[in-house]
Amino acid sequence: MTKSTASLETFDFLELLYLLSEQGRSGVLSVHRPDGQFQAWLERGRVRHLQLGDDLGVSALARLMQDPVGRFQFDEGVTHPRPRLDATLDEVTLEALEALPVRELPFDGPGRITSPERVSRMRWSLKELDVLKMIEAQKPVSDLVADPEVKRMLLKLVRMGLLVARRSRTARLVVTVTRQVRDVVLVDELIMRRWKEDIVRHPQFVAIRGDSGKVVSLPVRAGSNLTTQLMIPPELLMRTALRAGESVLVKPV
Repeated sequence: MTKSTASLETFDFLELLYLLSEQGRSGVLSVHRPDGQFQAWLERGRVRHLQLGDDLGVSALARLMQDPVGRFQFDEGVTHPRPRLDATLDEVTLEALEALPVRELPFDGPGRITSPERVSRMRWSLKELDVLKMIEAQKPVSDLVADPEVKRMLLKLVRMGLLVARRSRTARLVVTVTRQVRDVVLVDELIMRRWKEDIVRHPQFVAIRGDSGKVVSLPVRAGSNLTTQLMIPPELLMRTALRAGESVLVKPV
């Protein structure tokens, strides 16, 4: 059992609680605050009791998250004598986040669910399930936030670490002239496969940035055993400021 404390100024409380829960820990996480002591009791990772002053359950967690200050400690192995809860941390967090003010999303493009398994275990309405399908189909979140309910749902997922901006990998390739094709560029099939996993569709175009800083978009197709080469036919190369042998950054668009 540890009695050392640390400040929430340098720790994200929710991340800390999730870390303990995901490790299946049992004990009490206490936060010493000017307005009283907050306690989150865990048993094998499940939430068994939440309290801050007279507030119990989800309202206690919401109150802490609205003003996450104080010094905390975790006492291992202790159990609450009369627990009022037996829930997953995701269940209580979703409900607590409902009480927090609506903010702007940190990104406006397509998003990615970081843990489909966790999301699938949660209870969603039919409307919310449709939103999850639109996220999977890479619909930009900026197209969804006009609905206040949907915006709040997306903010909850972001705060829980379940929704992040979708980023595609950038490859550094060497421009090589080819006459195998005429109207497309060729990229190694392994890179194309990774891009398809990132953007959940087959790439049709790539953005290419050379030494000049200018970005050009060209149609793309997979090729075999190209490794780090970006194969460009002369007809397309002449339309760009790229040069054979130049190292360029390439990503799907």
